[in-house]
Amino acid sequence: MLQGRISPSSLPVVLNAVSAGVASVIVSYIGGLAAVLGVLLRLAISACGRWLAAQKVRIVVVLLAVPALVSLAHYALPGVLGNWYARLDQDKSGFAAAWRSFDSRCGISVCRYLFPSPIRHYELHVKEEVGFQKYIAALKKRRDKLPDPASAAPAQKFIRDYLPGRADAYAAQGRAHGPENITTIYLTGTSARPGKVDKYLEFSRTQKLNGICFDIKDVYGFVNYKSSLPEVKITQGKTPPPLGELAPLVAYYKAKKFYTIARVAMHQDELQAGKFPDRQIKLQGGGPLLTKGRTVWVDPNKKAVQDYNLAIIREVLAAGVDEIQLDYIRYPAEGDWKIADYYGLKDFDDKPRIIGHFLQRVHSLTRAYGAYLSLDVFGVVAWQEPLDIKSTGQNMHVLGQAADVLSPMLYPSHFGASFGGVANPADKPALFLEEGVSNLREINKTQVIRPWLQAFKWRVTNYSPQYITEQIRGSKKAGGQGYLLWNAGNIYEHYSEP
Repeated sequence: MLQGRISPSSLPVVLNAVSAGVASVIVSYIGGLAAVLGVLLRLAISACGRWLAAQKVRIVVVLLAVPALVSLAHYALPGVLGNWYARLDQDKSGFAAAWRSFDSRCGISVCRYLFPSPIRHYELHVKEEVGFQKYIAALKKRRDKLPDPASAAPAQKFIRDYLPGRADAYAAQGRAHGPENITTIYLTGTSARPGKVDKYLEFSRTQKLNGICFDIKDVYGFVNYKSSLPEVKITQGKTPPPLGELAPLVAYYKAKKFYTIARVAMHQDELQAGKFPDRQIKLQGGGPLLTKGRTVWVDPNKKAVQDYNLAIIREVLAAGVDEIQLDYIRYPAEGDWKIADYYGLKDFDDKPRIIGHFLQRVHSLTRAYGAYLSLDVFGVVAWQEPLDIKSTGQNMHVLGQAADVLSPMLYPSHFGASFGGVANPADKPALFLEEGVSNLREINKTQVIRPWLQAFKWRVTNYSPQYITEQIRGSKKAGGQGYLLWNAGNIYEHYSEP
């Protein structure tokens, strides 16, 4: 068991915690008593004449205010005192041992009754499942020594020592073939956090899914784990990351037998663009490129932008994820993109070259750590129309050379009316999955094609769980290998495999 930090003097902590706990219990019971009294007083009001009737408003206000204040105190206290309680589980002092003995004999644990969320969160980080202790210890010890791509051999030795079965993940001829038939839902950083993720893992298990894809850096640029990078601390401010320490959480997912995919949104990054204006995409006439009135895009060719994203990816790889998934690995196709002054760009046809060069750097890094690289791409670029390539820079001949997995976002609802001769593409789920995957398979012979599927009903007239089944059917028919389900609110329903 990985031990947490213990205060040299636990007695003050324990005394404070015990007193606070006792007080909280008393207050909670007072709140319950107040609720009962409230019912009785309401009955009395109806039977006690004009005076009580005149005071009815004041009495009701008091009866409503007291339980509200009690509830507020009950849920606010864990944020202040929860860590003190959690530390009792690891404290080796005699008094703490006596407290744990008392706590365990209470039928319902006092600590876990009062502070369930902080306790669960802490225990997840210090009590890893059997088989991962060695991995976590080695990872923490060597976190800063894990190699750059230039020294891949030591990295492979590390992988052989601590990640059995991953050292031989790559095929001959220097080509990386991605893992086949990975199936997963998408989770935000909030949904993937300790204490909340388990219901999604249970859904995945009953649905026979084998992976978990979760936000590391979201579309706003918020980094969801506790990073040590100075620039990340600048962009995040004081907002605490929901995932906490990443390595133990990844180990937890793996202990549950789930393949781990870390999603990193790249160039749509409002936080980075706001904190570092020199990294924004600028217009030819001056000023930043705006999307719906906001500055959300950073320039893919700026060295500072690339280094920032590479540093985050390196930290995530050090935590032991199986796969890095890059989203928004493109230029903007929104706003006045045609009059933007892109840094170092000769013409619009030069965009794929810039993206491709950067992806080669990322792919070298993922290989050095024994992980896979997947790319999210616009669904429409599967048809490789020149205008789409000019705007996004997503040339699939180029992107495919620097990736193990390609994940087109073939949401039927996102195709315009009459696309492909279909009045409402959203009502033809199998058609667009089959055509899109087939197109990419023709361009990229060796990469895994793992499409995103639509798990939401926007613009769909006949949405049901069967809608997902039909998309899977279309993808498999065209040679798709696995899939990912997208629902921005992380609301998923059970469906049938075709």
